[in-house]
Amino acid sequence: MTEQKKKFDVKFSEKQSDAFQYLSQNDKALELLYGGAKYGGKSYFGCCWSYLESMRIIKLCNIKKTDHPRPIGFIGRKVAQDFRTTTLDSWFEAIPPSLYRIKGKPAEIIIEDRVKLYTGGLDRSETVQKFNSAQLAFYFLDQAEEISEDDIMVLRAATFWRLMINGVKIPGKGLLTANPRQCWLKKEFILGAA
Repeated sequence: MTEQKKKFDVKFSEKQSDAFQYLSQNDKALELLYGGAKYGGKSYFGCCWSYLESMRIIKLCNIKKTDHPRPIGFIGRKVAQDFRTTTLDSWFEAIPPSLYRIKGKPAEIIIEDRVKLYTGGLDRSETVQKFNSAQLAFYFLDQAEEISEDDIMVLRAATFWRLMINGVKIPGKGLLTANPRQCWLKKEFILGAA
């Protein structure tokens, strides 16, 4: 495969660029709520960020190719079926197919045979059980207004400051996208940030 085929050119809006800079240039564990109107590019941004974050971790930790890629992230929604029919389609549109492969059901996204991303819905017990002993670097939850505070706790426990790869400690990051709605996100991310 040539380098030309492996190139990934992403075009972010100003708002997406600001969010990307915040997540990428901050080396502390953190979460970001990225909100906006329907069809505002939130899922696209989350998929692109997930891919770019995977590539950053591969390079930072000098992760070699292997037959058993290391799980480093999760991309999902509340309901697995909604993930497959919306967010996964956004991944297919945003990320060139030469840059990853899909394996299994629920889908695992394997990047360069070095790392993999779990995918799915938090409504499936087998998905949630993966996080009980997981050590992840990041997660991207699309349509987070559908998710409860309890739903996200297991992901937070699997992510923040737990993962070390090749002697490099990875500060966990979480990206939540949401449409405006009165829910726990307002209390935690808007009122709590004031």
